[in-house]
Amino acid sequence: MEPPPPPPRAPPALADELVEEILLRSPPDDPARLVRAAFVCKRWCRLVAGPAFRRRFRGLHRRPAPMLGFLSNDVSCAGADDACSARFVRTAASCPPIAARRGWHALDARAGRVLLRRAAYAAAAEHAAIRLAVWDPLAAGDRGHIDLPAPVLPRRPRSWNASLLCEDDPDDGPFRVVLVGTDAEGTFACVYSSPEPSAWGEPAYAPQQHPGGGGDHVDAVRGALVGDALYFVCQRRSRVLRYDLGTRAMSVVHLPEASHNQRIALTTTEDGGLGFARMEGHRLCLWSSSGGATAMEWTRGRVIDLRTLLPVIDLLGFAHGLGIILVGTVDGFFSVDRKSGRINKVGDGPGFYNVVPYVSFYTPALGTASADEGSGANA
Repeated sequence: MEPPPPPPRAPPALADELVEEILLRSPPDDPARLVRAAFVCKRWCRLVAGPAFRRRFRGLHRRPAPMLGFLSNDVSCAGADDACSARFVRTAASCPPIAARRGWHALDARAGRVLLRRAAYAAAAEHAAIRLAVWDPLAAGDRGHIDLPAPVLPRRPRSWNASLLCEDDPDDGPFRVVLVGTDAEGTFACVYSSPEPSAWGEPAYAPQQHPGGGGDHVDAVRGALVGDALYFVCQRRSRVLRYDLGTRAMSVVHLPEASHNQRIALTTTEDGGLGFARMEGHRLCLWSSSGGATAMEWTRGRVIDLRTLLPVIDLLGFAHGLGIILVGTVDGFFSVDRKSGRINKVGDGPGFYNVVPYVSFYTPALGTASADEGSGANA
């Protein structure tokens, strides 16, 4: 009797370089595919979880990154700072759950990092020092939390806001924080640059004709980055403060008069200009600007009927780069696609306040998966 034929040889394993090139083509708006790929074997897990793969993945896909979730600032403070929190709500099922940051509020998010301010209980907010931190929600433990030194200001600000600017790679890239505010003398701005030892620069002041001198204040809602300038809403909402990143000059942009005391969300237009959204009855109206940096002309563009969502309580934010406007109702939190008008429910409510969308590429961090250890998630 003849012996059975030998079993067919297994095909040779693909080289790591080929596997990486294949996995890099996974669609960025479906991070679940990379999660599944990481569990195929320990070798694939090492590839997907490595920092080199994450950098190449971001560099290949660039824009637009998907919205993985949003941070909602809880304002139900019960007399103590740690009762306030920035709560992370996932909108991508494969994004890992992220614990709320108790005692902090979210101001801005960019390239996988979040700018936080230390929450100050309302009764003491006027006297509280400015405390900021930069946080990577997907980093393990507290590794992604960086406390910033307090800026040195000659006077106590009446109002202030800040934006985060950073490179596309949050692992080790530098970042800047631009702080703008008002005090008794006018409007000021100062910039933090990492990783310089003396990170905060000297504050630059604008004269009295800007918002601080006129009794207007900078609102705490998220600003917008358009070209080389940052824009912040003033509390009267009929004007916007513009800060030029190159010249450090500050100026005021006037909005159409009907914006007075109406909640607006600053947006970027499809051609890269400044825009804003506001509710007019049951309609979401999108405005775009043209003209110079300060003498802007405004045109009302697309109008999206939100009658099915009534009552819309508030405009909550805008996901820059994705064209998604966020609105809150008594039934929850909804995203509205600016181009298609498509509406999706992305969270339960009410209770949302100053929502900050979290737009980033996500690749799973599943450990090193060496020969003698498992591949449990640590992200």
